[in-house]
Amino acid sequence: MEIEKIGGKEDFVRFLYCLAADCRSCGGEWANLSIPAFLEQMAGWIEDFSQSPMNDMDWEALDFKAFARMLYMGKIYE
Repeated sequence: MEIEKIGGKEDFVRFLYCLAADCRSCGGEWANLSIPAFLEQMAGWIEDFSQSPMNDMDWEALDFKAFARMLYMGKIYE
């Protein structure tokens, strides 16, 4: 699934399932296979890309609290 085609919750959920399946089937293509490495590199990308001249994101428009809650729930939800 292409990121640019995500238009809502259902698309985002489908993207997450596809991302998980891709990690299982194509793990050799992934730079970060552990959850700590994945989260640390995500944080690093956010720090770097938000300062990049190629930055095309409206960082003020993002709901970081909602995104943090989604990530946290992945830790505790069964």
